[in-house]
Amino acid sequence: MRTGVIIAGLAAAALWTAVPASVCAQDPQTIQAAVREGQRLAAQGRPAEAEPLLRQAAQDARRLWGDTSPDAGSLTWLWAGAVRDQGRSAEAETIYREALRLMLATGEPGHPIIGRIDNDLALTLMDQGRYDEALPLLEQAIAIHTAIEGPAGDQTLVALSNHAVVLKRLGRFVEADGEYRRVLAAREAAGADPTEIATTLNNLGANLLMLDRAAEAEVALRRAVALREAALGASDPLTGQSLALLAGAVAAQGRFEAAEAMQRRSLLALGPGSDPVERAAALGALSDILLSLNRSGEAEAPAVEALALLSERLGPDHPETLVATVAVADVMLLRGRPEGAEPLLAEAIQRATARLGPNHPGLMQPLFLLALTYGELDRRAEALPRFRQAVAIADASLPRDHLARIGALANLGSALAAGRQSGAALPVLREAGRALIEKSRQGEADVEAGRRDIAGYRYLYRLTVTAAWDRSTGR
Repeated sequence: MRTGVIIAGLAAAALWTAVPASVCAQDPQTIQAAVREGQRLAAQGRPAEAEPLLRQAAQDARRLWGDTSPDAGSLTWLWAGAVRDQGRSAEAETIYREALRLMLATGEPGHPIIGRIDNDLALTLMDQGRYDEALPLLEQAIAIHTAIEGPAGDQTLVALSNHAVVLKRLGRFVEADGEYRRVLAAREAAGADPTEIATTLNNLGANLLMLDRAAEAEVALRRAVALREAALGASDPLTGQSLALLAGAVAAQGRFEAAEAMQRRSLLALGPGSDPVERAAALGALSDILLSLNRSGEAEAPAVEALALLSERLGPDHPETLVATVAVADVMLLRGRPEGAEPLLAEAIQRATARLGPNHPGLMQPLFLLALTYGELDRRAEALPRFRQAVAIADASLPRDHLARIGALANLGSALAAGRQSGAALPVLREAGRALIEKSRQGEADVEAGRRDIAGYRYLYRLTVTAAWDRSTGR
């Protein structure tokens, strides 16, 4: 018969509360006391102290009750959570996989703890940038929790939200948008805790930025900032996280001075003692804003600091580290150091292709910058293939009216025109112009967005067509 510590969930990532253990085991009270103390320490942000207690409890449970007891898998899972919370993702992955094996040995493939392990193992893979491996685990977690608690249950929504995060990081922004909206609607309908709603708004806003819908992102992110400020205070790192994203949405609409002020406020909340990944994201965003303000001299330091933080925490091959590498190369290029930018960009493209695949939209920026670098180094024959590759990726992964796709076309057309290949440049630039006209018409339906954007779209359309015309007539 089943014996031991039966646990029930309190949070998404391994904060649990034990209920009385069976007396059939040799010494379940000792195990239960260790679990309770370990969970208390973990809840206080002291996972290093929690780890030995939870590890011993898991080992004792296996010795006393056997590998087919649910307690063996459940407590191994708690131990894995304490290891992951210390940033030891590869080690945590091994323990989570052992917990999953033990839970499957119970003969209950639909057990709720299996869904929780699937979710947390996926998070550990995401920590390592292995998004494609995380996706099927989250799909399993969604299926298990939906069967137990329905499509709007707490754990179903946690797994669905994490699934959307993976879709976003795989460049599948439209699919992620639908899932984030489903989670938001369910949480708002249930009157969920404001911090949970803020997290969903935060994620939705970040994804809307990737979909080139900055005005919508701003609305969502302002709500997220307000909710987090009210619940956690202005100096909390989570508030800083939302504020950093809001600054990005404001910058994307051309309000760079306001964005800079917001980003600096976010960095006060995301101080040196906060999560290095979150601080690095804010530093990188500040660097980008400073570049937009033509202050490249000030932009280098935050970009370099962001790269150092991510390299130490995530390693050189993690997708977020590669993004930071590209940002440093961008600053170098703008500061007239193309010879320093080239090896960084070439390495980032190679590593990102190996990790994310050849059609991920995250490759477009480094390809564009590498093409510009080749131009600066007077190696223009090597530039055109990179511009063409960026267009191919945009066509494969982005909506037709996405500004990044339009920009990729305009870049390729301009490069062809600059190389006196007007016959090849004209159709590319005309396609960019047609897409810009469509984009401006969409803006006209939204009066506020139209006022901000239509003049810029039409100017760029005239610029691209004029460039092709100038080259084709030899002027």
